[in-house]
Amino acid sequence: MADFPEYACILLQGYTETPDYGVLRTEMDNGIAKQRPTRSLAIVTRAATIHVGVLANKLLFDEWARTAISGGAGWFNWTDPLTQTVKQTRIVGGRYEWSSPGKVWRATCQIETVG
Repeated sequence: MADFPEYACILLQGYTETPDYGVLRTEMDNGIAKQRPTRSLAIVTRAATIHVGVLANKLLFDEWARTAISGGAGWFNWTDPLTQTVKQTRIVGGRYEWSSPGKVWRATCQIETVG
C-alpha cells in the first residue's frame, strides 16, 4: 500500500471530521424513535486541505495519485495529525481540487478512513 507523500501535509485550518456509524432510525407510532448502528466501526469522512507548496510538488502529487493510488481511487497510509496513528485512507471519489494562493499549491478534498 502506498504512503501519503512526505512533501504533502494536511492543514488543520478548515479540517473537519464526521464519523458515521450508519445509524438506522425507525419512527414509532407512539413515543420516541428507535435507533441502532449498522456498523461497529465508523466511516470517518474528513474535509481536508492538502498543502504541497511549490509547483514541482504539485506535479509529483498528481503523478503519485495517478500511479500509486490508481487515479485517486486507492487506499494509502496516512498519519492522522490529531492522534499520530497511521490509518488506511482514501480520497472520496478520487477527487481533489487545486488552488494556488500566492504561488503556494493546495488541494481541497475529502478523505475517509474506517474506524
